Amino acid sequence: MRFLLCCLAVLTLFSFCLHAEDGPPVAFNGLAGIHALAFNPQGALFATLADESGAIVQVLGPRLSQTLTKTGGKPTGLAIDARGTLYVADPQRKAVLRVTPWGEVTVAADRCGGRPLVEPLDVAVSGSNVVFVDAGSSTVCDLGGRMITDRVKAPSAITVTHRTGLLTVADRGGNVWQVGNGGALSRLAALGSPVSGLELDDDGNIYAAGETGLTVLDSVGRILRSQPFGTPVSDVVFGLADRSSIFVAAPNPGAIHRVGALKSSQPDVWTPARPLRITEPIDGQILNRHDGVATPDGLKIKVGGEFAGQGPVTVNGLRADVSGGRFRAEVVIKGRESRIVAQAGADNRDQITVQWDRDSFPRYRVSVDDNIRWLKDIAFHDPPYQSIFENRFLGFWREMHRKYGAKVHFNIYFETNGFNLTQMPDRYRREWHGNAKWVRLTFHARANDPDRPYLHSSAGRIREDYRLVTREIERFAGPELLSDVTTIHWGDATAAAMEALRAEGVKTLVGYFELRRELPAVSYDVTMPHLLHLTGRDYWKDIGRDILFVRHDMVINGVPLDQIVPRLEKLAADPHQSEVIELMIHEQFWHPDYVAYLPDYRERVERAIQWITEHSYTPVFFGEGFVGACPKP
Repeated sequence: MRFLLCCLAVLTLFSFCLHAEDGPPVAFNGLAGIHALAFNPQGALFATLADESGAIVQVLGPRLSQTLTKTGGKPTGLAIDARGTLYVADPQRKAVLRVTPWGEVTVAADRCGGRPLVEPLDVAVSGSNVVFVDAGSSTVCDLGGRMITDRVKAPSAITVTHRTGLLTVADRGGNVWQVGNGGALSRLAALGSPVSGLELDDDGNIYAAGETGLTVLDSVGRILRSQPFGTPVSDVVFGLADRSSIFVAAPNPGAIHRVGALKSSQPDVWTPARPLRITEPIDGQILNRHDGVATPDGLKIKVGGEFAGQGPVTVNGLRADVSGGRFRAEVVIKGRESRIVAQAGADNRDQITVQWDRDSFPRYRVSVDDNIRWLKDIAFHDPPYQSIFENRFLGFWREMHRKYGAKVHFNIYFETNGFNLTQMPDRYRREWHGNAKWVRLTFHARANDPDRPYLHSSAGRIREDYRLVTREIERFAGPELLSDVTTIHWGDATAAAMEALRAEGVKTLVGYFELRRELPAVSYDVTMPHLLHLTGRDYWKDIGRDILFVRHDMVINGVPLDQIVPRLEKLAADPHQSEVIELMIHEQFWHPDYVAYLPDYRERVERAIQWITEHSYTPVFFGEGFVGACPKP
């Protein structure tokens, strides 16, 4: 860690600030037997463990991972498509496996050219296809069983040039080959030792991981760099958050190193190349008074993008300025939802949809996560409480409402030790109803443990848990307390789980939307470009799925009392992060018997709400109006 900051400063130079004996910096460890690496479109990092466990894991942090599944074999190669489906080369099972984001394993291919696979070692996604190498039969194949070539002896690694579909293949003898259309073969380099992982950058440079470390070749096979690691390395992959960083797997001692590349990565396989592309604003961007100029006709905004062609470009029918491969124009958006269309000639067209928060004003919401203990107290208190607010925790929040007008959204569990929501009495329904103007109760998870319960969840699992909690809230409190806004425990979910929640009526999800060591944290299944957008914005909408995402501005239990006001002042100075303020805290820090009890819990909460109130923010619920902004009468 002492050298990490200086290493980051020179990351793109492919050099290191460590002493030679220290080796390249380790980003993640505790992964004994690690072999292959792959990022999914969300920026989550997966790895295969080619040891007796046969596991595929998601890397979450230093010495922290969660098993997705076990193949029952010895997984080596790994690739992920645009839907998040994993493809795994498993030589022990003599097959390429297909693994769903929730861990179901099936055989995707076990033959090539009509012959059974013998020792498939690596796999890559190529557009809508998947290609792999089988060292035992000396074949390069696609998922449909078509043999591309059998002229590379014992191929051990494969990657794809996404722009052209050309394959780069390495073998156990250390040779690096280019495989062209129709299987045409040319040898680029002879490295002299086995290669087990390949990657390409945007200039076509080849990164080869093998027994001697990491070797970088140019597109015609000349060696540009050689980086020893003091141990064999098995795979290399570019990062998504920082496309000039690469991650290298070292099976012994089970580490992932992060180093800098010569150039940024080639365009990812999930983003089709287009000669005309709108880059500003992005699809689903939510615009408010800070993003343009209000006119009698609507909001005038700037639109920009890339154009790799000749001739004029129009945006919503208006001619754009074109220069240096970019175009720029101004358009006026008029409705809540507007389409922006860029056109260049008859064949080049791009379209995005944006939202206009046209009734926007400074507003805030308070939410509380991990709620269950105060519910258990209300249910079991003897003698029974005359009012739910005799519970000290809930009474405190009523005090914040009475003093500042705060509206509070509680995300609750179904159960904890010795209690579940079916035991919550309905005798307080009238009181719940009487406080529905400032209280919301919604699903958070089934329970506090295990961590990240929906990271690899099926649709059925999260649907069952959601219905358990929601049904009980309706019973003991009433439907008036529900909302179509919630925060999922740990803010992780598969696309299937997200679709299930949307089908249940959830329209808005709140999360951190941040990066930790280049990996997404509390970001649901938002893809990397949209996650990067959300790191500096209040909100964004996934138009295709009709799901809106709002970013937490402050997790109060993580901010010392004397830093709350400076943190809020910093937020207020950024117009793109200060229009909608989301304050959140977790229940458990209130309780003296909790391991991380905060004696100043009350003071932290009140200081944040007091500052927000004094700076003219209006308390809202995000499920009312447009993220809390209701049209003026």
